[in-house]
Formats: sequence, structure tokens, C-alpha cells
Amino acid sequence: MTHYLDVGFLLCLVTRASGTPVAWETVRTLSQPLSLTTLQALQVENGLRKRMLGSDQKLQAVAARAWGLWQFYLHEMVFALTPAPWDAALALARSWNERTPEAPPSSSFLLHPAIAASCGCTHFLSFQPESRALAAAAGMRLLPARL
Repeated sequence: MTHYLDVGFLLCLVTRASGTPVAWETVRTLSQPLSLTTLQALQVENGLRKRMLGSDQKLQAVAARAWGLWQFYLHEMVFALTPAPWDAALALARSWNERTPEAPPSSSFLLHPAIAASCGCTHFLSFQPESRALAAAAGMRLLPARL
């Protein structure tokens, strides 16, 4: 695995959001399939199911369309689930949490760059400044290059 898509970036590929055009422009240049961990899959599926089962009908419809795209991309091998070194990733995230001089970012923003670093990823795809900073400090190239 050389590329890691954080969950926000990944969701831009199955929903229409402000980052969707940039996300697809970036992903089209990468080799397929894109490797995902089971955590990424769980977070996408959990978020979509929560919205599909929620009370807002507009969000239900958006999530249902996104769910269909998600399933299609998994079936067509746009995304492929791969194992991750969980213990190493969690240890790295914990060390970053302890060394952050100000209030640390949320655990998800710590965990995704830590997983990417533990998997030996060379590129980190994210729109989240806190995660991007950690990934860059760990030596990964950021995509998109600028927000």
C-alpha cells in the first residue's frame, strides 16, 4: 500500500461534496485498486448507515446513493481491503498524542496518519489539516498538494 485515503477524502469519492472534484482528479492518477483498511471501510459504512437510518429524508437519500456507489466500487475493485499493522499504528498514534505540545487532534485525526505511516505509505490523501501535518512530519507526500 503506498497511498492512504483518510475517511473524509474517501467519503468525497462516494458523495457530492466541495472536495469531490479534487478528490476524483487526484485519485484518477493513482494505480488501482486503492488499498483500504477495515477501519476505513467500517467508518464509511457506519457513517452512511447512520444517515440512511436517520430521520432526515434528504440525508437518507444522499446516503443511499453513496451506499450504492460504495458497494459498486468495492465490487469493481476500485477499493481493495488490506490488512494493517494495528499495534504499530496505535503505538505511533499514542506517541503523537503524548508529544503534541498543544491540545492534540481527535483520535481519528491521529490514527489515520499513524496507520498510513505504519503501512509504509508514501502518499497521504486528506483535506484535514491536522492529519496532513502529522503525515507530512512522518515523511509522506500530501495529496492534494495544496488545500
